Amino acid sequence: MKTKAVLFIAAAALITGCSSGTVPQSSPVSSETPSGGDMTTSAEASTREEGEEIVLTMACMTEPWDTMKQRINEFNAEDNGIRIEIKSYGSNTDDDGMPHGFTDDELTQIDFQVTQDLLNSEDIDLVGPFSFGNGAKFEIFKRKGGFVDLYKFMENDPDVNTETLNKHILELCEREGRLYSIPTHYWAKTLIGKSEYVGKQQNWTIDEFIDRWETMPEGSTVNGSINAENIYYDVLRANTPSFVDYAECQVHFDDPDFRKMLEFCNTFPSNSGQKGEYDYNGDAMVHVEYVNSYQAGLISEMNFSNYESSSARLRDGDYTLVGFPSSDGSGAFLCGTGDIAIRSNISEEKQQAAWEFIRGFYTEEFQTDNYAFREEFPNPESGETFVQYTFVEGFPINNAARRNIAKNFIDEKYKGTVSDITVQGNEVTQLNDIKLEQADCDFIDDYIASIDRWEYSETDRSLFWIVEEEVLNYLSGGQDIDTAISMIQDRASIWLSEQA
Repeated sequence: MKTKAVLFIAAAALITGCSSGTVPQSSPVSSETPSGGDMTTSAEASTREEGEEIVLTMACMTEPWDTMKQRINEFNAEDNGIRIEIKSYGSNTDDDGMPHGFTDDELTQIDFQVTQDLLNSEDIDLVGPFSFGNGAKFEIFKRKGGFVDLYKFMENDPDVNTETLNKHILELCEREGRLYSIPTHYWAKTLIGKSEYVGKQQNWTIDEFIDRWETMPEGSTVNGSINAENIYYDVLRANTPSFVDYAECQVHFDDPDFRKMLEFCNTFPSNSGQKGEYDYNGDAMVHVEYVNSYQAGLISEMNFSNYESSSARLRDGDYTLVGFPSSDGSGAFLCGTGDIAIRSNISEEKQQAAWEFIRGFYTEEFQTDNYAFREEFPNPESGETFVQYTFVEGFPINNAARRNIAKNFIDEKYKGTVSDITVQGNEVTQLNDIKLEQADCDFIDDYIASIDRWEYSETDRSLFWIVEEEVLNYLSGGQDIDTAISMIQDRASIWLSEQA
């Protein structure tokens, strides 16, 4: 079967993850202390006039995204005595409504304002990584005990508790037995390669990684490159969170693992500190893989010389998820998104009201209904209407919702009507048509359950740049390995201590 894709369909799918719209009228942005936003004791709360709403304010760096706005509207419309308001600290649109990014100075100023409000005012009740210009700040506030342990609310909740949610993910997100926030979705970040090249063991050491590379056929690549900078980006930089401990406010770039992998990158030719081009025609030993959907149970491989595509089942063993190489062979790590935390220094009444709001994101119904988004696109040439599905990144933490979604994939309920695909303007020939089965989904679930590292994907980009500057200087010959490691460790340690 030959296929041909319509470019604007793919482009439209890319913009569904965030919104630059205005905050809905039912949840107005307020720069003033909202009614009910004062920090009251339980005794003071009992004097609240009958019928008076509990107003909760959530801090957002910019306007909320579509799903959040919809949830706020629906929750406020329930007339349950609780209202959610948004305090926005910045705007990602210009006067004409066009989206734009933030400068480093703007992000720093936003983080300063949010931090000051959390430390010195009573304006904010709900916080998440989305509250900050750099989400690492959220992890640091967890360390300082600024949030409520959510387990106390889950004890008496029949629908959102340790039995209905993925217990493995909850345990990985704990801090000394306490759960300060819950991801709505999670995924695995790993390396994958053909088993004939990387073996069939899921995790490997750095020495095993290097040994496998030395036996690769001539002309092989690491994720499509033999450029030192590219390999650093794709293998070592992708694993940077492994060397950052926000819980203890420590960095470990002087770890032997970081050093050995950096030295491995330096065995390849440098592109003078710049990222080089990729060549996907050669045999790639590994590439970075995000296991963020049951569709990952089927592996597609493209032959770029003739644009033929074939598929294989991951569980059949032709490919292996080998994880990132480390001395202890710990392999892949899990990441999550969607966290919302409740401030600890507000009244118990407001804490319970806050739970009533955030729990709605974790129910079976909400996570099932808000996983896949169906879109229709008219073809201006033929008049035909195409159907395309876009998905939330990651697996829902609600167990029943996750099972529902697996079944929907198996039953092809998310199948669109676009069947023609082109890549780089070339028609792609699909050599086989493999359909997802329950055993493929079970394989993915078992793989997720085997990963015991939780890494925070919200690593501050300022920290990335500190590491990157010194690494690229080393790879381009500007400094030796000892100097590079020392500079990275010292600068990163100072930066993290300043954030704390």
